Amino acid sequence: MSGPAPDDSAQKVPPVVDTSFLWFLLPTLLQTILGVGVMVPIITYFLEPADLGTVAILMALAMLVTPLASTGDTWVLSTHWHVSSESSRKELLFNLLLANLGMKTVWVGMFWLLSPLVLPHLIRDYRPEYQQYFGLALVGLLSGTLWVTLSALMVIERAPVSHAVNESLQWGAGAMTTLLGLSLAKIGILALFLAPIAAGLVSVVHGLWYAARRVSLRPSLHWGKEIVRSGMPAIPFSLTDVMANSLDRFVIQRWLDLSTLGIYAHSQSYRGMFVSVTKAYSRTMTPTFLELFAGRSVQPRRQVEETVSLWYLCVTAGGILVTLFSSEVIHILTHGKFDRAAELVPIWFLLVFAHSMGLPSTQFLLSVRQNVLLSWTSIVVSLGTMGLVAAATWQFGVIGATSAAVFGALAMHGTRVYLARRFGCPYGFEAGVLWGVGTVLLVYLVTYQVGLPLPAKIILAGTVLTVLWVKIAPLWSWQAMRRVWVAPK
Repeated sequence: MSGPAPDDSAQKVPPVVDTSFLWFLLPTLLQTILGVGVMVPIITYFLEPADLGTVAILMALAMLVTPLASTGDTWVLSTHWHVSSESSRKELLFNLLLANLGMKTVWVGMFWLLSPLVLPHLIRDYRPEYQQYFGLALVGLLSGTLWVTLSALMVIERAPVSHAVNESLQWGAGAMTTLLGLSLAKIGILALFLAPIAAGLVSVVHGLWYAARRVSLRPSLHWGKEIVRSGMPAIPFSLTDVMANSLDRFVIQRWLDLSTLGIYAHSQSYRGMFVSVTKAYSRTMTPTFLELFAGRSVQPRRQVEETVSLWYLCVTAGGILVTLFSSEVIHILTHGKFDRAAELVPIWFLLVFAHSMGLPSTQFLLSVRQNVLLSWTSIVVSLGTMGLVAAATWQFGVIGATSAAVFGALAMHGTRVYLARRFGCPYGFEAGVLWGVGTVLLVYLVTYQVGLPLPAKIILAGTVLTVLWVKIAPLWSWQAMRRVWVAPK
């Protein structure tokens, strides 16, 4: 007599973080390896801190176009995608693309017309060629308009391969333009403004190919109203967020100098790498959290929590390694020109904890249509962060600006956790955030205040990697490795 048939339901439950995470992470890995190992040494060889400071302030001013022209794509798709039919989705996507392009074109034109009057009063030691650079920065933003919408679409549709291909094409086009401009054409910082244009054009070609069968060329008054209702509340928050991220660059170049801003901007390039890793996690987990809150999740809540805890362990290990070796790595890569950026990089790494902490709460608030509350509470925190950044920069310089910006991000996402709990979010606060942030800060104080010799750093790093391997080794197998390259889209 045979026994009862085994229950295969548990075996068929897909993992929370599947191979899509690796596909979302792949462009970041390539960009990190090639960017740190190739692009950073070349850029810092041809350019000085003051050059990067010029690029930083002009790009910061141009980036104000992005929130003003925002249609809240992620908010709109999160609100309507899972409750709409296929034909309605096609109409929604077309109207989002149309609204995004129209808004961005209008604001880019306005900024260009106003630039001769405004730029000389905003930029210290203004030069006439800065207007040309600013115009190119605006064109770069315009060329990447469609990617904002299509990126959110690929995340919702769980299309990590297409997302990875588009991001890799963008980075490759930008990197090639920068390399040719600096090394062969000898055009200096102009190459850094042409790179986003090349990246945006490549992104448009691939993005339109991806979206060709997913759009219906049908303008809709209904979806226009829904975009305004669901997406426009994101504009005030996005504006204050970008202003908060631009204010630090503005006050540094006004109160200090462009060279110091160049050091600060160089440290932010590493921040971009850290945030990109977090985006890979976010793009993988966003559909899972949306399905969990909608009651459609095929993964048990306990499995989701275990996955998130493991993520925080990996993030903590990464933060320790970055803290231990940032000074040595930056000194080698930048030919000793940007050594002052080393003490800022570990502080920026704390943003990984902040963004990871706020992900489930943000998705829950969107799923229960608390867009307006989410926006305005974020505005209040952003305004407070702006004031804190200005005061900290005045008192403590660039390290004060960095610390204040990171503290503001932690406060922002902490507020979202609190609000989500008030509205009945079933997903609780992760203690791994506190343990991780505390551990990284402790290692930072020991490294930069007490001082650690290189042999001690190597021993500590080996210990961290050993602990991490003990935790993650049971999750890997040759079968899992073979499935890495199998993705649905």
